[in-house]
Amino acid sequence: MATITNQANLTYTYGTTTASVLSNLAETEWNASLSVEKRALEDEYREGSTLTYLISLHNLSAAAIENLAVTDDLGAYTPAGSDTPVVPLTLAESATLYVNGTFSEELEPQTVPGGVQFTIPSIPADANALLIYQATANSFAPLSVGSEITNTVSVGEAEPLTASATVPVAEYADVSIEKEMGPNPITGGGQLFVTFTIENRGNVEATALSLTDDFPLTLSDVAVTVNGAPSTDFTFAANTFTLPSGTQGTLSVPAATFTQDDAGTITVNPGVLTVTLTGTV
Repeated sequence: MATITNQANLTYTYGTTTASVLSNLAETEWNASLSVEKRALEDEYREGSTLTYLISLHNLSAAAIENLAVTDDLGAYTPAGSDTPVVPLTLAESATLYVNGTFSEELEPQTVPGGVQFTIPSIPADANALLIYQATANSFAPLSVGSEITNTVSVGEAEPLTASATVPVAEYADVSIEKEMGPNPITGGGQLFVTFTIENRGNVEATALSLTDDFPLTLSDVAVTVNGAPSTDFTFAANTFTLPSGTQGTLSVPAATFTQDDAGTITVNPGVLTVTLTGTV
C-alpha cells in the first residue's frame, strides 16, 4: 500500500490580471495490483560463476494479469571513464515459470533495449508466480575486492515496478600449478631442470603454500630458486622434494590484478610464484 499526495493549481483572470491559487493537499491510499520481489540464491560470485535469480510476483487484483512483460537489465553498469554501459551477466537460454507452486512452462528470453525480456502469459487473480533463471558472470563482471553485481528487473510497461538483487564478489584465492621438466630425454649423470609455475587468479593473496613432489629418480646436488632468488628452505630426502622446510618462513603467491579496457572487458593478470629445482641424475 502506498500513499498518493496530490495538489491542484487553478489559474484565473480578472480584468487584465492573471492569478493562480493552489488547492489543499489531498491524500489517498493506493493498493497496487501487483507486487514483485527479486533475490539471488548465491551469496557471492567468482570469475565465471553461475547465479540463480528468483522473481516472485503476486497478483493482488480480482482479475488475471495477461502478457506481463518482465525485463532484466543483467546487471548493466558503466565503467569508470566510459560513457558506454556493459553487461556483466550472460543469461541462460530459458527461464522456468511456476504459478501457485506448480510448474507452468519454460519462457524464452527476447532481447530488448535495456536487457532481456520474458513474457508471462497469465497470472490468475490473487495468484503467485515464480520466475527462475540463471546467468553467468562474464568478462565484464568486476572481480576486484569490494565489487558487486546489482541486477534489476522491471515488471510491466506503462508504470513498471522494479526490484533488484545485489551479489558481492567473493574474496578468494584461485591457485593453479604447472610443472615442466627438461631436458627430454635426460641421461644418467646429466642435470635435470624442473620449473613449477604457480598462479593465483583470485583477488586475495594465497598464503602458507606447501609444495611436495615425489621424484622417481635419485638426484644429487639439488638447488632451488624462488622467483629467481636462491633458497635453502627446502628438503630433498628419499627423493621427495618439500618446499618450504619450515625453517625460514612461508611461501605465498600474490593476488591477481584486474585491468579493464576501453570496451569494458576485464582481464585477469594472475599473481605468479616461480620455483625452479635443479639436480644431477
